[in-house]
Amino acid sequence: MMSEDMPWVIGLSDEEVQELRKNKQELTEYGKNKIRKLLDEYSKQNKKPTLWEIMRDQLGFSIDMCDEIVDAVEGWLPPQHETNDYQWNKCIDLMKEKLR
Repeated sequence: MMSEDMPWVIGLSDEEVQELRKNKQELTEYGKNKIRKLLDEYSKQNKKPTLWEIMRDQLGFSIDMCDEIVDAVEGWLPPQHETNDYQWNKCIDLMKEKLR
């Protein structure tokens, strides 16, 4: 019997237990989606400027100069490679994202 392993369901039918499991899964997905949405909103509100935006908006460089510097930095970054650790490749991606 299911209730021997799960004393919190004593008195519930197998169908009721399955319904509770289904509802729990739906709530879990709802919670994940809600948290993801809140984190996305937070990220947008607290987004740090890219290197390009700092050079253009804060330092007043021309668009062409910003493009040239960012291209040079991007070319300077080491390439990803399948023999590199996943975290290394993730770090390279993050640096590239912060350029523009």
